[in-house]
Amino acid sequence: MKKIIVALFIILVFSNVDTKSQIKTTREIPSLRIKNDDGQQNKVMLADLKVDVAIFGNMAKTTMTMVFDNKTNRDLEGELTFPMPEGVSVSGYALDINGKLRQAVPVDKNKGTEVFESIETRRVDPGLLEKVEGNNFRTRIYPLPANGKRTVQISYSENLTTASDQARYYHLPLNYTSPIENFTLDIHVFQDTHKPDFTEKPDGSLAFSQHNSNYTASLHKQQFKSQRNLVIQLPTDNKETSGLFQANNDNTFYFLANASVNSIKPAQKKWGHSIGIIWDRSLSSKNRDIEKELALLDLFFKENPNMTVDLGLLDIRFVKGHTFQVSQGNWNDLKNYIKGINYDGGTDYSQIKAGVIKASNYLLFSDGLSTFGQSKMSLDNPVYCITSSSGSDYGVLKQIAQKHIGKMINLVNTSITEAYHNLNTINLIYLGIKEKNDFEEVYPQKGTPIQANFSIAGLGKHSGMKQLTVLVGDGQQAPQEISIALQPDHGEIDLQQIWAQKKIEALDLQYEDNREEIETLGKQFGIVTRNTSLIVLETGEDYIRYAITPPAELLPEFNRLIKEERIAKEERVADLLDQAQDITQQLQSWWNTDFQQKKKYPKRKRLVRIPEPAVAEEMATGVAPVTPIPSRPSASPAAPTLALESRSSDGTSAKSISATGNSSTAHTATSELAKAAASEDVLQEFAVVQSLEGRVAGLQTPSGINNIRGKISIPEIKEDQAYLQDLIQSKDPYKSYLQLRDQYMGTPTFYFDVANFFFKRGDRDKALLILSALADLQIENTDLYKTISYKLREWGDYDNALFITAKVLKWRPMDPQSHRDYALVLQDKGMFKEALEQLYGILTQSYSPEAADRDDGIEETLVMEINNIIKANKAASSTVTVNKKLIADLPVDIRVVINWNSQNTDIDLWVTDPNQEKCFYSNPATAIGGRLSNDFTGGYGPEQFLLKKALKGKYKIEVDFFNDGSLTLAGPAAVMAEIYTYYSSGKQERKIVTIYLDRDKERNIGIGEFSFQ
Repeated sequence: MKKIIVALFIILVFSNVDTKSQIKTTREIPSLRIKNDDGQQNKVMLADLKVDVAIFGNMAKTTMTMVFDNKTNRDLEGELTFPMPEGVSVSGYALDINGKLRQAVPVDKNKGTEVFESIETRRVDPGLLEKVEGNNFRTRIYPLPANGKRTVQISYSENLTTASDQARYYHLPLNYTSPIENFTLDIHVFQDTHKPDFTEKPDGSLAFSQHNSNYTASLHKQQFKSQRNLVIQLPTDNKETSGLFQANNDNTFYFLANASVNSIKPAQKKWGHSIGIIWDRSLSSKNRDIEKELALLDLFFKENPNMTVDLGLLDIRFVKGHTFQVSQGNWNDLKNYIKGINYDGGTDYSQIKAGVIKASNYLLFSDGLSTFGQSKMSLDNPVYCITSSSGSDYGVLKQIAQKHIGKMINLVNTSITEAYHNLNTINLIYLGIKEKNDFEEVYPQKGTPIQANFSIAGLGKHSGMKQLTVLVGDGQQAPQEISIALQPDHGEIDLQQIWAQKKIEALDLQYEDNREEIETLGKQFGIVTRNTSLIVLETGEDYIRYAITPPAELLPEFNRLIKEERIAKEERVADLLDQAQDITQQLQSWWNTDFQQKKKYPKRKRLVRIPEPAVAEEMATGVAPVTPIPSRPSASPAAPTLALESRSSDGTSAKSISATGNSSTAHTATSELAKAAASEDVLQEFAVVQSLEGRVAGLQTPSGINNIRGKISIPEIKEDQAYLQDLIQSKDPYKSYLQLRDQYMGTPTFYFDVANFFFKRGDRDKALLILSALADLQIENTDLYKTISYKLREWGDYDNALFITAKVLKWRPMDPQSHRDYALVLQDKGMFKEALEQLYGILTQSYSPEAADRDDGIEETLVMEINNIIKANKAASSTVTVNKKLIADLPVDIRVVINWNSQNTDIDLWVTDPNQEKCFYSNPATAIGGRLSNDFTGGYGPEQFLLKKALKGKYKIEVDFFNDGSLTLAGPAAVMAEIYTYYSSGKQERKIVTIYLDRDKERNIGIGEFSFQ
């Protein structure tokens, strides 16, 4: 039965909220939407939302319990992506299992992904929460049951700092555009000497009531729909300091302290008479609050009224825009120029270099997401990073500011006045704790720049310590001492998690140096980090199988099962070397096989002509019928196996499964053809149309064959989409593209097609810019990055392809295809040693059983590619140790390899030779020696066709979108074909073609042709 794919996209809703402190919240709501094939919406709805807010002084804990209702009649996989505030990470995640919420446990990020996908293939109940690019978090849920509901719970804690009006503010976006059937909001403010107030609330009836020194507010609504957010104002004393501690078992304690610095007047920044503005105009910048950024500049130029401004524009390139003169605060020319900027393409921070624009200080307006290049820049003077997007990568922006002696200004929850104050003052510095021998592991670290209101967390060595003294200053004058009393916390807030978050935030500034410690902290304290996820499994057996410690509720069963040794742990496939050695022997045997060509004798003339069905149809209609495409079972990540067509009882084509894969089948079929060369049956079934003088394959070749030369032809890609027709007719195609883009903003094929349109017309710069926009469509989307890499290789842009494939490898190191894609780009760049190491490394690393089954047969493609590098570059092979049993000289006249970008998707390679014999999944070995590798039904490929000696004539290359078993819709599948003549012969030629294949429009399509004449 066909699987219908469904995409779950996140509606990122921005709302501006006026408060007494001029703070505008631009945080986004974690809202889920379904977008299916026919464009209908609201198939999966947020049915229930329960929000619990607990505030203890300067600490707030938020727990959101969401119930999603799947109104379709099929199981779906859900993906919910949402940002967290700066310095905040998700610390709690639960998923309903058998009607009860089960808490998640920490796991290595790569292992979590691998385990989730392994269990998902068994159609049971895993859940995974992971951190993706920036401070964004994504939870994957399977299944969202057909006509059923699923509950997800997410918790996070945050430290509320004091604003310039001496109040703390708690923000929660609640501006849901679709009605929620059942909505509950419960707020508890504990032990506060000042009554809290709402500066914005989702419903007029919401009000605080007092119980001693505690305050509560509740709201219960049905069919709830609000255009307003929740903003709570928590007044404080003018010089209020506060501290909490929680005792540990070893007489130590964790503490959290808030301090305010009022007596030191910070020095003002002197900007001079010129400044450089770096304006990020990539596609993701459309999510920035541009009006708020312009408001900051407006205040800046009021205070600095006469300046020369060099404007630099950043996307995948960094170019000078214009030089502007600001006089008496009038910066209208610059403002209007910025307002007219078009946002397009990806972002490459590595393009920012000194000399493009010149200034003594730079203001960088960006979100910190360098999607198309390294996130490092090279400038000589201070850089002030300003962001207004809640999806920003704060760590990257802080790194840049720290390296270039500047600041990061976060406009998301900051007023313009306060942001300018922070921008325009020299930072105060945290100088440590006076009682330094009594405390350790204090964060932020000594020497860190701070604002007037800041917090620190650390570990106290002795439980008797009830006070600490914080030292702050400007580095010029004597430090100010701030005494903070520590009060016991009763466990409402987990201070050790707050401390761990602060330490991780500090370590993340030097991530590569601290990644192991970050992972250790994430696992110990249950915090989601770059390389730590939270996972929920269905049964105690699953936790044992994958060696993951379960939550407390399953520990007794977990320990009992381990003691009884009833559940076997997952046995990973140690490596693929044995399979590769077997494949090498099979390839050598096939290569040495002679395929005798037999003359085809004429058939007896019939006395009465009875048209065959196909002939009869052509006689009746005048049109030759299309050969029906055989149907197969749904794609599955199970081991690829030999498929032979057969007729089922209902008359439809089906695929019967053999125990052997295509590679061994091709080997067996080759042997049988050779043995039965003289058989009349074989002659009748595999006879060739051409008459040849001698052997076509094997060590001997006839004299005439040597004169044949092969040529690769790639057909023109159709431009029949309506938007391409508009571009063809337009006098300004790029302007028309920008106008059309709003209709196709989230459609990958639109950018792919338009990029190809500009490339074909010789505008390579515009083509690359538009293609790079795919990187900004969705955060950390492997499928889209694979698509970009395919097209970059086709265009010969190997530098950018190397960055893109390295990103995919970082995100999915468990997939052999990630290593292979990266290795092939290394080879394209002439880095043969590194390429060989990557390819051979695929064969020596371990895999989960499910991944090994899905990718069974990849060894055949790898053996060919390893030997190709060894033959082409002897120096590489001399420095990389390769098992001698894998080394074989296997030159071929024809080689075709296809790869695709989607998991659980079955794309087939078809090659039809001059005798009209098609080599495909159910005929993997042809009479003239064509050989097809395993049929990959679970995604990515590769599938490979080989022919040692080519006959004279034409060979048609097609790809077929057979099936898609995925549970989400990433759009049609992108397929890349690498087409070679004379592979590994010393005269190798290659062409690459990339297409999007849509199963509902063009199920199979011709992608190329060989002509041997």
